[in-house]
Amino acid sequence: MSSSDNIQSLSNEFQTLRNTPGHYTGGDFNQATDAPNGAKHNAMKVLGEHFGKPNMPATEVLSHLGKPDELSPVLPHEMSNSHVAAMPGPMVPGSESAQGLDKPYYLIYHWRGKHDYLWFKVDPAKETVLQSDWYQALE
Repeated sequence: MSSSDNIQSLSNEFQTLRNTPGHYTGGDFNQATDAPNGAKHNAMKVLGEHFGKPNMPATEVLSHLGKPDELSPVLPHEMSNSHVAAMPGPMVPGSESAQGLDKPYYLIYHWRGKHDYLWFKVDPAKETVLQSDWYQALE
């Protein structure tokens, strides 16, 4: 199996597993979706390494991982009341909030709900990945 075939296979597996109920999405514990190094976690790790490289087109992330679970100007685990108040508002010419549209944004894919997730930081002008990593609560 070629590398591109393997990536496509893992993309398909991820798409199926992200719609499979598990403990973190209101169902019973599911080894494939909830367990560390389960099928969903392993697929996400490989896809994150492959598509999380700097300058990767964000369209590649979207075409293989699908629509993100969240699209955000900040990472959810970094949000605080001060961040919420600073989120961009309606675009008004000449206002400070209109400038917020030039800031990087995050494509966020949940592994186990909002508890653990894979993120891709995207440059809004070039629409390429700047970096990617995991957030894991480690509880």
